[in-house]
Amino acid sequence: MTRSSTDDRDSRLIFDNIPGLIALLSATGELEVVNRQLIEYFGQTLDELKSWGNNDTVHPEDLPGVIDVFSRSIAAGRPYEIVQRFKRSDGVYRWFHNRGFPIRDTDGTVIRWCVLLIDVDEQQRAEDALRESERNLKTIIDTIPGVAWSARPDGTADFLNQTYLDYTGLKAKDGMDWGWTAAVHPDDLNGLLAEWQRATSAEESGEAEARLRRHDGEYRWFLFRSNALRDETGAVVKWYGTNIDIEDRKRAEEELRRKENFLATAQRLSSSGSFSWCLDTNEVVFSEEAYRIFGFERDSPPTLAEIDSRIHPDDRHLLPEKRNAAKATGEGQDYEIRLLMPDGSVKYLHTTSSEIQEATGRRLYIGALQDVTQRRLADEALNKARSELAHVSRVTALGALTASIAHEISQPLSGIITNAGTCLRMLDADPPNLDGARETARRTIRDGNRASDVITRLRALFSNKEFSLESMDLNDAAREVIALSLNDLQRNQVVTHTELTRDEALVTGDRIQLQQVILNLLRNASEAMVDVGERPRHLLVRTEREGTGYVRLLVRDTGVGIGSQSMDRLFDSFYTTKSGGMGIGLSISRAIIERHHGRLWAEPNRGPGTTFAFSIPVCSKETTCARSMSSLIPSG
Repeated sequence: MTRSSTDDRDSRLIFDNIPGLIALLSATGELEVVNRQLIEYFGQTLDELKSWGNNDTVHPEDLPGVIDVFSRSIAAGRPYEIVQRFKRSDGVYRWFHNRGFPIRDTDGTVIRWCVLLIDVDEQQRAEDALRESERNLKTIIDTIPGVAWSARPDGTADFLNQTYLDYTGLKAKDGMDWGWTAAVHPDDLNGLLAEWQRATSAEESGEAEARLRRHDGEYRWFLFRSNALRDETGAVVKWYGTNIDIEDRKRAEEELRRKENFLATAQRLSSSGSFSWCLDTNEVVFSEEAYRIFGFERDSPPTLAEIDSRIHPDDRHLLPEKRNAAKATGEGQDYEIRLLMPDGSVKYLHTTSSEIQEATGRRLYIGALQDVTQRRLADEALNKARSELAHVSRVTALGALTASIAHEISQPLSGIITNAGTCLRMLDADPPNLDGARETARRTIRDGNRASDVITRLRALFSNKEFSLESMDLNDAAREVIALSLNDLQRNQVVTHTELTRDEALVTGDRIQLQQVILNLLRNASEAMVDVGERPRHLLVRTEREGTGYVRLLVRDTGVGIGSQSMDRLFDSFYTTKSGGMGIGLSISRAIIERHHGRLWAEPNRGPGTTFAFSIPVCSKETTCARSMSSLIPSG
C-alpha cells in the first residue's frame, strides 16, 4: 500500500469517527461527502441527501429559513449557523445546531464548505429552563464592575452586561449575536473569531487577546476569557466570559519585543548568533539566530551533546579542547569550526567568547558565533572559476581542428566502408554484378571526395581561410543530405517528412559546410529518438522564409527532449548530452552558420521533442550575389 492510499484511508477513518455529523460541500453548495454518522442518522444514501431541500429531511417549518440563510451564506462566502430540526431515520425530528464555514485557498477563494451538525435537542430544552434564571442573573451581572457577557452554545452572544455596553457605547440589541464584533479592531477580528469558533467547536474554555473600541473611539487591548456551562450530560448549554483590560501590559511587552526584534534582525543580517554557557551546570542558551545556524528546533534549550552531534567529524576533537581550556584558564576563545548538517551540507562557523562572573559567583561564558559559509563558498567558487578558466585556456590551446575532422568525416567514411563492402559482394556474385559494382565504386569515390572536402572546409573554418562560396538552393542541399541519411533513418525506424518551400531557397555559402550542419542536425534528431518506443518517431525538415532577407531551415524531432539547464549549454564546446558524444558537433555547426552571417538555435517543442533551426541570408535571383559572397569572405 502506498503512503498516499494509507493517508487517504486514515483520513477517512478520522472523518468517519469524528463524534458529529459532518458534510463537505462544493464551493457552490452542492453536497459531496458525508461521514458515516450522518448516513446512519438520516438513513439515506448520499444521492438522497443531495435532495435535502425537496424532501422531508428538514422540518417543513424550518425549511424556508434554512434555505434562505444557506443560500445567502453560500453567495456571500460567509459562515452560517442555524438551529433547526432534522428528521432521524426513525421519523423523529430533533433539534440540531447546523454550522457551516468556508474553506479557502491561499488566495482567499472559497474552494469547499464544511458543515457540522450537532444534536442540541436536549440542550434546547435545558436552555428553555435556564432562561428564567438567566433573567434574574442578568440583574446581578449588570452590577459587576467588569466587562462580562454570555453566549449560546454556538457562540452567538445573547447577553452583554451594562459595563460592556457603557464601555463600547453599543446598544444591547446591536451587540447581540455577532453584533459585538463591531467594537473589535478590524485587524484582530479574524483571529479572535477563529479562536472563539475553535473553543465553541471543541467545547472547551478559550482565551484570546484583541483590541476593543471604547465609546470615545480609542482602542485598548483586552484579554477575552470564556468558560462553558454544561448540563448533567456534560454538553455545553451556555458560555460565560469576561474581558480584562491589558493595555499597559501589552505596551510593556511590545517595547520588549521591539528590542528583541532589533537584536534578532541585526544578528540575522550579519549571519551571527549569540549564546551563553554556564560552566557550573553546562546549561546552554541560544539566541534565535543561533538556533537557525545550528538547525535546532526552538522547543527546548540545546544541550552540549546536541551541539557536539552537529560538529563535523574531522573537527570534533576541537570543541572538547576549547571547553577544557575555558574551564581551566577562563581565557577568551576565538576559533573556526565546521558543522555537518542533517542534509549533508557543511557550515563554517567562526566563534568568539569570553568569561563573565555573576554576582552569585556562577561562571558564565558569553559568546558570538558567525556563519561564514557563504564567504568560504565564495572563495572556493572563485578558486574553481580560476581553475576552470585555466583549463579552458589549455583546452583551447590544444586546437579543436583534429577533433573536428574526426567528428565531421565519420559519416562519409562510414559510407565508404559500406559501399566498399557492397562492391565486393557484387563482384563475388555468380555471375558478377559489374554494373552495380561500378555504381557502388562511384559512390565510394563520391564519399571519399566528400570526406576530403570536409577536411578542407574544416581547416578553412579554423584557420580563418576563405570559404568555397557559391549561389545554391538550400532545398536541394537538404534533399541531398536526406537522401544520404535515408538508410540510417530507416534503420532507426524514423519517419521523415519534408516541407520545403515551393520556390527556390537561394543562399550564398559553402555547400559542403552547410550540408554538414544539416547532416549533424538530422543525426542528432535521429539519435534523440532511439529510446522512444511509446510513440512514432517523426522527423520533420522544413524550409521557409524568415522576413524578407533570410531563409530558415528547421529539423524537428519527437525525441526525449532536452532539459532547460542543458539547453543553455548545448552549443558550448565539449558539452554533450549523449553518453558517447564528443560535444563538438553543435559547436562547429554554430561556427559554420555564424561564418555565413546567420544564427543557429534550439527550442523545446510544445509536445515531445526538440527543434533545431538555423537561418542565413537569402540571395535573390535578380542579383549575382557577388556582394553577399564578398561579405562572407574573411578579411584576414
